[in-house]
Amino acid sequence: MSVLSPEQIAQYQQDGYTILRNALSAEDISVLRTHIEGIASGNLPFPEANIEFDPNAPRQRHIDHLRKINGPSDCDPFFRDHAVREPLLTAAADLLGPDVKLYGDQVFIKGPGGLEKTYHQDSAYFHIEPMALATAWVALDDVTLENGCLWVVPGSHREGLIDHSEVWMVGERQDKKVPDAAIDSQREQPILLQAGDCSFHHSLLLHRSGPNQTTTRRRGMATHYMSARSRWTGRPEDKPEYPLLRGREHAGCV
Repeated sequence: MSVLSPEQIAQYQQDGYTILRNALSAEDISVLRTHIEGIASGNLPFPEANIEFDPNAPRQRHIDHLRKINGPSDCDPFFRDHAVREPLLTAAADLLGPDVKLYGDQVFIKGPGGLEKTYHQDSAYFHIEPMALATAWVALDDVTLENGCLWVVPGSHREGLIDHSEVWMVGERQDKKVPDAAIDSQREQPILLQAGDCSFHHSLLLHRSGPNQTTTRRRGMATHYMSARSRWTGRPEDKPEYPLLRGREHAGCV
């Protein structure tokens, strides 16, 4: 049985995103927050290499300086359980088909004064074809214009992969960005969410997030789903083992 309505699926196909309101209960959100806070505060063991702080964070880092937790499901079964949580997994299958694998996941934490993230497409970072992954972005806090909501360019996923050759420096770390001239700012739309809502966006959808101009954190849990029929395009020796979440494996695919 589907979770997304025909209208939501059509919106995803046309615009590259859709929103599932009240996807998670207040209790589910509380459990997620508590677990993530445990990692962020150092009370739960977690590999330091997977934890990323704001580049302008002082030497004595505080929880408000935490920017990102990368690949949490690789290190903690709690996040693997989140990837198969309903209604998220069925919604992903509505968009991708019956055979679904987990590409990866991230926790995004934009603290007070947290930096913007410039326009990009997720597929520029993913060695997967077709470039048609679906990210489920669960709001752990209300997401507003002031605290750094996502902005998207509807329909941009149908225009293919755009050049990401411009360099964007995040402190001392080099990142990619789409040239400003490639963005039609007249088309961009904000994605405003309440805690427990989940937005789904296509891996070719142009999106960015603004700075956090408030005194509180803006937290989100992003889970990247892909069809089990997808193909790995990186070096064969670098191919990870991608967990099958629903359906079956396909020979020669991820």
